[in-house]
Amino acid sequence: MKKINILGVGNALVDKQFLIEDSFLEDISIDKGTMGLCKSNYQEELYKKLSKHYKKSQDACGGSATNTIFAASSLGSSCGFIGKVANDTNGHFYKEDLEKIGIQNNIISQGKENTGTCLIMISPDAERTMSTCLGISADLNFSDIDENLINNSEIIYLEGYLVSSDPCFETSKKIIKIGRTRDVKISISLSDPNIVKAFKSRLESWMTVPIDFLFCNFEEAKSFCESEEIESIKDSLLNVAKNIFITDGSNGAFVITKNFAKKIDGFPAKAIDTNGAGDMFAGGVLNLIAKEKTLEEAAKFGCFLASKGVETIGPRLKQEDYLNLYEKFLKIN
Repeated sequence: MKKINILGVGNALVDKQFLIEDSFLEDISIDKGTMGLCKSNYQEELYKKLSKHYKKSQDACGGSATNTIFAASSLGSSCGFIGKVANDTNGHFYKEDLEKIGIQNNIISQGKENTGTCLIMISPDAERTMSTCLGISADLNFSDIDENLINNSEIIYLEGYLVSSDPCFETSKKIIKIGRTRDVKISISLSDPNIVKAFKSRLESWMTVPIDFLFCNFEEAKSFCESEEIESIKDSLLNVAKNIFITDGSNGAFVITKNFAKKIDGFPAKAIDTNGAGDMFAGGVLNLIAKEKTLEEAAKFGCFLASKGVETIGPRLKQEDYLNLYEKFLKIN
């Protein structure tokens, strides 16, 4: 098996995206900028309402961790993915998409549930709101996993959304435990403020031993630390992670370690869709970490990449655009 620089673990979801008006969210009583879990019958009704009023963009092979490793893979890192899809149209689409871009995967096609789907609603100010039906992705068990993927990895990246399902949560704990025994670096994303509020104790249990890299945005950090002050947030997060990246939208990001804290300025952007910006940031950062670049350089490139990501519809760029953007980044830094 080929050595894996970055192994993503997450919910395998097919994204279905719509450009909407804020009034639509008010009508269906969903808080803007959040991710909500739902049952399939609710999502089907919501999909019908969306399709009646708005045009859907092209479906995409999504999920937070998948978006991150897509970026890292497109930038030249060897990547793998652990997740679960069903033996249905969406599942085959997902598996083929990963294989097409060269990502080693442990996608299991079995069971009676459907492949997970995520309805992504993009407001005029580029904010994304998500309604997710996890489907079979929530039933990822450790017995499903090829352990060689873990053993051959340098960095494991887990999305915080995994804690919302009992099987995924237990499986993730075992992945982290095995990874540590193999000296694999552990990186985690907090993923969403609602996830942090509902499952904080589960997220903390992943980090009883400080992890190597933690990714979050400012809202997630404030929720996790129950504080609005950056100094207090910094001190709290250093109890659970050695290296911390906090994104702050167009303002850029913070890089925090025990020895230093650095504010990284953002890059100008004409944002039309913020969906996947944090995932893209993490992919850019992890790719440069795997190449042994400094944390500051990695964060600068993550900010630059995310600034380009928000200027296009969808959670990804074209595969060939990533390396072109890295070359452009090198010229201006």
